[in-house]
Order: sequence, then structure tokens, then C-alpha cells
Amino acid sequence: MSALDIVLVVARLLVGVWLLWSVPVLVRGVRPARLGGVSVVVPARDEARSLPRLLATIPDEVEVVVVDDESADDTAVQAAIAGARVVESASRPAGWTGKAWACAQGAAAAAGDVLVFVDADVRFGPDGLAAVADQVRTVGGLVSVQPHHEPGAPVEHLAAVFNVVGLAGTDAASPLGHRRGSRGAFGPVLGTTRRDYEAVGGHEVARASVVDDVALAAAYRRAGEPVEIRAGGDLVSFRMYPQGFRQLVEGFTKNLAAGAGAVRRLTAGLVVAWLSLLVQGSVAPVRAVLADAGLVWPVVLYVVVALQFWWMARRVGRFHPLVAVLFPVSLALFLVVFLASLVATVRGSVSWRGRRVPTR
Repeated sequence: MSALDIVLVVARLLVGVWLLWSVPVLVRGVRPARLGGVSVVVPARDEARSLPRLLATIPDEVEVVVVDDESADDTAVQAAIAGARVVESASRPAGWTGKAWACAQGAAAAAGDVLVFVDADVRFGPDGLAAVADQVRTVGGLVSVQPHHEPGAPVEHLAAVFNVVGLAGTDAASPLGHRRGSRGAFGPVLGTTRRDYEAVGGHEVARASVVDDVALAAAYRRAGEPVEIRAGGDLVSFRMYPQGFRQLVEGFTKNLAAGAGAVRRLTAGLVVAWLSLLVQGSVAPVRAVLADAGLVWPVVLYVVVALQFWWMARRVGRFHPLVAVLFPVSLALFLVVFLASLVATVRGSVSWRGRRVPTR
């Protein structure tokens, strides 16, 4: 390994540190929890299995509006059993995605002055919802929380690279983001005051976007309103894509195809540089074996890259140590899905939850 090779490896390791330099984590407020006037809106399509676990983590005094988005299962029944107010989605207008239309209807039906839009696979820890509401009332604008990923089945651990790249792409954890502001947003938990929500146009501004969170955040920024991104830490978590491999692939294909445009060019370049280090670390031992060369430096490189990846992955989720040991597997899936997202971008649509939704 030449001196130049070592310099390039170190430089890209530093890029990884830069991208996740300081993750902004949601914290409990110093004041007692204030949940009066908070309404939780849950857009739900075939979420009968996930929904009860979410609703069990929401305090009883909070208004919960579940919008049943043409579910084929008993989503509405499970929501009603848990005490939520159920709104059956009206026919979707032309040009609207299902989730954006469900959120718009839920906001219209809710009574609170603070609206928190929550995906069905989210779980709130003690004071988690109160922390989101406090952040909204303190900062204003839009508060976006990326929950801490709690994988269930082994296949869900393959999301590690996606989760790291997703947070890195927003600049929320980098020095650049701290100085110039983050980009994009995360949709699992979005909090806002009703006044700000209506002032920017509500979900109508995101009606045609497959990533309504990114479109909504862009509308807030255009209106001069702050967009705060936080990691869930021990207050907000989720089990991402619990329905298996197909859901994972479809979900991340959708997110990559439609959300890449929100990333700064500089940040995109840094992410690509860091990913190239993962590729190099993955293939170095194989190349050495095929070339009948020494294995010391390739193995050292593999271990160093795995250790850094482990540090980064643990900042976004509770991943198994084997995720770091076998990081090339997660990386390979990411690269395949990224290529699929490029194809979806060219086609102009992607499949998600039994519907074709636009990527432009």
C-alpha cells in the first residue's frame, strides 16, 4: 500500500467523521411535559399490525387521528379499539399521493394547535412525544425526527448503510449543516404548529411528491420558517420495513429516487467518496487473494473500515455487530437499490404499497 493510498484512505475516513460529526438528538424538555393542544395524525394503509404498538405509546390525553388510507386489512378496527379517532379517507384527488392526501385530511379533522404527523411503525419512549411538542413550541417551523432504528428480523439489519447515508445526506450531523442549515427532512415524525402548517400551504404543497417530508420541508424553508432535524435517540424509535425484504427494497428505492435532489452537491460528493472507501475495503482482501499478494494491508483496511462503519451505524440504529463485520453485504444491497432508483427516476414512477407513485 503506497503512501498516496494511505492518504486517500485517511482522507475518506475523515469524510465519514465529518458526515456524522455531531448528531443532533431529541432531548427531554427542562419543563414538565405539555401535551395539551397536541394532535397526532397517523396516515395508515394496511397498518393493522404496527398501529396498536404505536398507539400504546401515546399518552391518553393526546388527540389521535388515524386516517385509514384504503386499507385492505382491519387497520380502522385496530385504531378504534385503541381509542383513536378514525377518519376514512375520501377518494384521492388527481395529482395527490396517498400519504399526502391522508395527512391533509387528518390535519383538517384534528383540533390541536400543534400537529404531529407520525408513521405507524414509530414508537414513543417516555416523554418522547412531549419532547417533540416542546421543540415545536420553542423553535416553530417544522421539526423532523428520524427515529432510532430498532431492527427486528435479520433482513432489517441490511438497512444500516441506507440509514447512515440518509442522515449524512441531510447535513444535519455535519459542521456544514450546523452552520448553513440542514437539507431535506425525515417523514416518520413531523411536528409543526397549525399556524405555520397552514401558512405554508399544508400538505397541498407536497401533494404530488412521493417524499412528502422533503417537499414539505422545502416549503417551510421557502417561507423563511426553520426546519429542525433531530435523531430520536432513546425518545423515539421505529422498526423500519418490518414486512420483509421486498418492502425494504421498495421503500428505499422510493426514497433514493425521489429524495436525492434535496442533497447539496458538496454533500453528495462527500457521501460518494465515503462509499468508495467502503467499496475499496470490501474488495481489497478478495483482490489480494486473487493476485496472490500479501493480506496484511487489505485485512487492516477491512477492519478499519468496519470499525468506522460500526461507529456510524450505532449512531442511527441498534444494529447487530455482524452488520459491521459483514458490511459489504449491506453495501452491495445499497448499490443495487441505488441503481434501481436511477431506473425509477428515468421511468418517472416507483411502486409503493400497491400503487404507482411519481418520482418527479
